Amino acid sequence: MSRDNHTLVLELQKVSKQYGTVQALSDVSLDCRAGEIHAVVGENGSGKSTLLGIASGFVEQDQGVVLINGKRLRTDSPAEAIRLGLGMAYQDNSQVLHLSVKENLFMSTPKKLRPSYWKMKKWATDTLAEYELDLFPDAPTMFLTLAQRQLFEVVKALISEPKVLLLDEPTTALGPDEVDLLHRMIQTRAEQGMGVVYVSHRLPEVLTVANRITVLRDGQSQGTYDAANMSEKDLVSLMIGRAFHDAFPPVSPTSEDSESVLMLTGFQGPLFGPINLTLKRGEVVGLAGAEGNGQGEFFKCLSGQIPPKAGLVMCDGKELTLISPADAVRAGILLLAGNRKHEALFPVLGVRNNATIQVLDKFSSLGLVNRNRETKTVTELIKRLKVRTPSLDQPVQFLSGGNQQKVSLARPHLRETVNVILAYEPTQGVDAGARLDIYEALRAKAEEGAAVIVKSSDPIELSGLCDRVIVMSRGQVIDEIQRADLSEKRIIESIVGGIGFGLKGRARVAGPRAATNLNKDRGE
Repeated sequence: MSRDNHTLVLELQKVSKQYGTVQALSDVSLDCRAGEIHAVVGENGSGKSTLLGIASGFVEQDQGVVLINGKRLRTDSPAEAIRLGLGMAYQDNSQVLHLSVKENLFMSTPKKLRPSYWKMKKWATDTLAEYELDLFPDAPTMFLTLAQRQLFEVVKALISEPKVLLLDEPTTALGPDEVDLLHRMIQTRAEQGMGVVYVSHRLPEVLTVANRITVLRDGQSQGTYDAANMSEKDLVSLMIGRAFHDAFPPVSPTSEDSESVLMLTGFQGPLFGPINLTLKRGEVVGLAGAEGNGQGEFFKCLSGQIPPKAGLVMCDGKELTLISPADAVRAGILLLAGNRKHEALFPVLGVRNNATIQVLDKFSSLGLVNRNRETKTVTELIKRLKVRTPSLDQPVQFLSGGNQQKVSLARPHLRETVNVILAYEPTQGVDAGARLDIYEALRAKAEEGAAVIVKSSDPIELSGLCDRVIVMSRGQVIDEIQRADLSEKRIIESIVGGIGFGLKGRARVAGPRAATNLNKDRGE
């Protein structure tokens, strides 16, 4: 950031917006300086999108003033906002999919900056290279991956050389390397004097890239802070309105004589094992480790998606043969998939149908579904899970990520037999408020007698939610951290310490159960 340049390139002064009876924004002020990256964070429904809509001219505020590069935006006109020096990369992209990359780039460029039509391809090639974006200029945009389209959307916004750039959830489809590329793009432009307003629910990324952070809650500003002085816990507390340690439901100690519900002996599959593990009713067990160390394959074998190679699986006192997902479901082992839209939900169906589709026999007689009983049950359940939806028939594709995940969670609550819940990254892409509801729902199922395994890449989440955490490296369990020792620091130390596991046939950090696995693997 250019420390000497404090010119305000965007000002929102006491803006308010009401939709019907909902006050989306109330007297919110925000400014962005030339050369800075100013993040805006908040839960879903906190007013972030409305704020960007007003700043970009798409939404007309009820009260307040918008200044772009020192000049007042007098109409709710995106064209006027662009003329004053504002650029915006849209979350849902604004590309003509049937046109090529070069044509979309050409259309997005102001006339004074466009090349002649015949030089379009070379110009597009040079421009993409400048932004380190490896795209074929003649390729139709529809053939780009979601990540490529998202990065291309940012390039389209930058090419007009705006004074201030608005980014709405720019990393939702990006992997770590692509996030680094995006951050390099905007940091380079910020160093050149451009202001950036960065809206995201990914707090670690925000803390990495932002200079200042404004927090919204229920349409009101909770203040603007220097990013260097904030932590993820600080931001979560401001977003939810209570201390971070209150974010997790209370843990009920699992008794030593609690009934075992799942026992794995020599359990082995592709890229993992053999693993010995016992789960008791009522406990939440975390699964940690660097990505690609067998956690995903472990979940797939345990949920019946991939047949295991070897091992004994006992669930509720019965030996299982897991050769299909139906085997797992019959045994009461339910998967809460990480990829909600493709593996867990039917996006075009409504909330009610998604919740009951696997248990329609509970509401039917002689092949006919009792809609009144189904509606009453689902209505009570979505209130309990705090699902925000305008109606039970709302297609889940139009719900937020957190509400989609809660709809997935409705299924275990409707089943009579639930022994084990496999929750794979249950809060990925979910805002802070919805996370709390998901934590409470998982803990509630544990209180009812199920065992829950949570695979998460967030050590804060694991340390706050779980009774114990097992750490995997190179397909082996290398450590087991009990509740008394659980902390973010302890989990990270174990993961980092286990990276060298397997190089010389032993783990650098290992608990008793890991040592048992290791000795069996060696034939000892």
